[in-house]
Amino acid sequence: MFLSHGDRVIFIRLDHGEDFYAKLYEAVNDLKIHSAVVLSGIGMLMDVELGWFDVQNQRYERKNFSGAYELLSLSGNLSLKDGQPFFHLHVVLSRPGEPAIGGHLFSASVCNTVEIFLSDPGVRLLRAEGKTFRPLVAMEEE
Repeated sequence: MFLSHGDRVIFIRLDHGEDFYAKLYEAVNDLKIHSAVVLSGIGMLMDVELGWFDVQNQRYERKNFSGAYELLSLSGNLSLKDGQPFFHLHVVLSRPGEPAIGGHLFSASVCNTVEIFLSDPGVRLLRAEGKTFRPLVAMEEE
């Protein structure tokens, strides 16, 4: 993992074989940040678990995809959930000869590299309590 940051933009490069989420959380914990917007993410992921929220049954349906995939798009945010940093991320992935796939990213390993840019939103992002899901709320920084 490589980490660099300016006043409002953070660059994180993840390297081959690294656990995607473990290294991402390590980076934000090292920087002591708890709120961010994902500006972009490109590279490759492998052995991915994606999910889609089933509104009727109020749970995520999950599916594993083995092998390497090109990361076409990464979007989402970092907020505090129960006092801990929490990434809510969605991806679009592809590989030759197959349709693109996408959804909520639950887990993955880095294949080759992943380059991510995060931005400071200027507010504190929190996951509030809710009846069926944890809505994102923004509060002024303390």
